[in-house]
Amino acid sequence: MVGTTERLAGFVADFRYEGLPPAVVREAKRLLLDTVGCAIGATETESGRIALEYARELGGNSDATVVGTGEQTSATVAAYANGRLANVLDADDTFPTGSHFGCSTVFSALALGERQHRSGRDLLAAIAIGFDVGARVGSAIGLPILIEDGKVVGYRSLYGVATTMTWAAAGAAARIAGLDGATVTEAFGIAGANTPIPAHAKWAASVRLPMQKYADAGWCAQIGVSAALLAGLGSTGYADILDGDPSLFRFVGGDSCDFDQLTGGLGETWQLLQTTYKPWPSCRWTHYPLTAFIELKREHGLRVEEIDRVVVRANPMAQSARFHNAQPAREIDAEFSHAHVMAMGAFDVPAGPRWYSPEVLSSPEIAAFRQRVTVELEPSAVNLAQWMEGGQFRRIPGGVDVHARGEIFSAAAEMAWGDPWSEKTIFSDEALREKFTRMLAGGGVAPAQRGRQADEIIAAVDHLEEIDDLAEFGRLLATGAGSPLAATA
Repeated sequence: MVGTTERLAGFVADFRYEGLPPAVVREAKRLLLDTVGCAIGATETESGRIALEYARELGGNSDATVVGTGEQTSATVAAYANGRLANVLDADDTFPTGSHFGCSTVFSALALGERQHRSGRDLLAAIAIGFDVGARVGSAIGLPILIEDGKVVGYRSLYGVATTMTWAAAGAAARIAGLDGATVTEAFGIAGANTPIPAHAKWAASVRLPMQKYADAGWCAQIGVSAALLAGLGSTGYADILDGDPSLFRFVGGDSCDFDQLTGGLGETWQLLQTTYKPWPSCRWTHYPLTAFIELKREHGLRVEEIDRVVVRANPMAQSARFHNAQPAREIDAEFSHAHVMAMGAFDVPAGPRWYSPEVLSSPEIAAFRQRVTVELEPSAVNLAQWMEGGQFRRIPGGVDVHARGEIFSAAAEMAWGDPWSEKTIFSDEALREKFTRMLAGGGVAPAQRGRQADEIIAAVDHLEEIDDLAEFGRLLATGAGSPLAATA
């Protein structure tokens, strides 16, 4: 019988671009544009600066582009730098198991695609297929919560999202490298055995958050590229890493594997169509109360000076110490602070890198507002299991009580803006393009150049099927004040 590892590898190697449904091709383009924007937007942050300096320390062949700078380096280093940058602002897409892996999918595929002069079609196929692999492996492992008889009974002590990130990268890299099924199997074995440890429990308990977050997306992207390159050179891995006991699922804290989630509907049910996009650069769990707050603020015309107090009602997974931090000192801490996120919405700070600029983080007015925000548990979300659909978080109630004008204004949201499951919340192409243009500002692109560069990149993504060599596309991603493109503008 064909093992699970071999079956998934066959899907990566054999599925053709021509078999992708139009909706999946469209979503692969949207994910590509959003992920590139998130990376460019982070280039001038503290974390972004470190990622870029680290990439320069590593050096390498001039095979692939570091976005936002136009610097050329090796495929492995470009995958690291770009994958890391795309996750820095926490503005990247979120799959409804609570995982981010669009960053590692896109930039592992693009790095190897540039190196090997693949086409735009190859890139779109690699993104769709790699994302599917990551989503399926992550879904098969299961969620961080423990469920018995339809009720949440606790949280896993061993869990992490690095596995999903790494497998998405490995699937995308193996696909665009053009490996055959047997070699993809070896790449999976190499990537799986070198997946970062699941450190989520330490992350969940931390107040001072590490810049690498729950996992370093750059390392995960780099592992995927390295695994594909090593397998292509003849290196072997655990060819049955998804099979038997022990298998990958035991290593990363899973008690079992849901094989239906892993291989059911391969090539027919595309997980990319389920991902969510973020209108705001903060943890997705903060978006449910923020959606309710923004809608309430607009409906009643509430001004920031009228608001005396905000009570955030959040789900149980948004209740750990990092979410209650009312005075975050650094960018990474602020991305998970309900108080800071509410302040950004109250003051109408443009969603993007500016949320974490030194002047915003140190503003006395914003600090005073954050002090007026408290966080409570949303009563209707106590049992998360009842809100799950198909093993995914598609509805999670959150809300706010806003004390203003001597009254209490209350609102709730079961879906957040950017969710694809309702017409009200779906992230439109227009919204995606507006977000992308805002992100260029964080990459140091001058206002006079911003619209032109955004239009050029958006047009290239829209017509990616017509690009024969991805090195041409890579050159377009050299934005920012110090890039070659800016120098010739």
